[in-house]
Amino acid sequence: MDNQHFFLIKITRLPVSAILAGLFLYFNAFLSANAENVITSGTTFKVLSGTSVVSVENLVVKSGAILDNAGSLILKKNLTNENAPANSIGTGTAELSGTTAQTVSGQNVIANLSVNNTTGVIVGGNTKVNGTLTLTNGKVSLGANNLTLGPLADIVGTPSALVMIIVTGTGELRKEFPTGYTDTFTYPVGNDSGTAEYSPVTLNFTGGTFAVENYVGVSLKNEKYPDANIEGNYLNRYWTITQSGVTGFNCNAAFQYILADVTGTESKLSCTKVNPLPWVTYAITNSGTHVLTASGITTFSSFTGLKSTTTPANQELANINIPNGVTTCYDATQILTVAGNGNTFFVENNGSVTLVAGNRISVLAGMRVFSGGYLHAYITTNSTYCGSTFNPIVENPEEELLSIVQDPKSQWIKIYPNPTTDYFILELNQTDVSSITYVSIYNMNGKSILQQTMNGENKRQFSLSGQPVGIYMVHVRSNERSEIAKVVKN
Repeated sequence: MDNQHFFLIKITRLPVSAILAGLFLYFNAFLSANAENVITSGTTFKVLSGTSVVSVENLVVKSGAILDNAGSLILKKNLTNENAPANSIGTGTAELSGTTAQTVSGQNVIANLSVNNTTGVIVGGNTKVNGTLTLTNGKVSLGANNLTLGPLADIVGTPSALVMIIVTGTGELRKEFPTGYTDTFTYPVGNDSGTAEYSPVTLNFTGGTFAVENYVGVSLKNEKYPDANIEGNYLNRYWTITQSGVTGFNCNAAFQYILADVTGTESKLSCTKVNPLPWVTYAITNSGTHVLTASGITTFSSFTGLKSTTTPANQELANINIPNGVTTCYDATQILTVAGNGNTFFVENNGSVTLVAGNRISVLAGMRVFSGGYLHAYITTNSTYCGSTFNPIVENPEEELLSIVQDPKSQWIKIYPNPTTDYFILELNQTDVSSITYVSIYNMNGKSILQQTMNGENKRQFSLSGQPVGIYMVHVRSNERSEIAKVVKN
């Protein structure tokens, strides 16, 4: 029978003299019995290197007992470890290859874990794998428990809808990373709610500090993210990424979804970080491969795909490229922030984008419209957002608009009194005395009614005398940033 040896035994407490001497049981023969296998407190059960032991019934490790597997432990039914703290079961390989669903319970630390059970495996307690996790057949369901891969652990196999890790409960698939990690790791996760669907997450770290026992965890829900502002075009799927002990990182992410997840028009979707608010919108989806991507991530949270017909209060646009032939629109009822903080926003030749906000548009460092590209940016006067038409008040082909901004979320311009009957004051925050600032005022039809230059000034009075009652847009631009705000004349 090659080097495989089968056991089905109950190990009971031995005499005190044997325990004091240290008891090691070596299995080199075919053993048979008719009970679950119980390793009792005070007993050590050891599988030697180069030896395979098969348990055809449940294997129970009682509190105070030791399972020391240096070879191959092949489990056909459940493994229950009753030791309270996280407990190593040896340096060998544990294989789950039963013909009915198997459960691994307790706080287990496993060197190598192999899953080869088409009926599935349930993780019934927090489990850690420090070596290789081999996914051959079947799905691993985490439920409320975490499956953690150590810093040197990896995953082998060919994950799919039939071979993956189910992370739809409160548990996560977690990966610890070594110090100075700059590489790519794929979380082979998905859901099995009605239909099994494989939707992995790939993270590529380009920098960061990784403390001892750090981790990045992934879970998902096969449903729309619970935000009432998400309507029209969205995914019925979102992923949540958490981290501990990882600081100062920069990460690129890819999220694989299923075509059946899409509500609305797939080509309109963008990868969006939806929690915490405001939304941070990244690249437009690749509708050919059904993959969302986000680059330059510096904080983790919940991600999904959306292009809502309900306008969010605030929205930030980060690392977006509008390619040739694509026309799109981004909006916010209050503040729309474009690029800044090391992010980019590019409009390529024959690309077109409209930016609409209710109160303010902040265009920061990294915004560029290439020759042949088209950018419209305006403050709405009638609470009509994407889909409306308006003459552009920002249109800079082949020009990098801005340079470095220290605080991209700070309010640069202040207008008061607002509303006004005639005069208002424009005040600039943190203006260099040597800088030149260009001010343009537009009426509701997009027509310029005034243009002035401020040389190193941080405050100036403007008049709307002779202009009709209504809403006016004030566009302020310097070599450092560009911002649009509205003023109301009563």
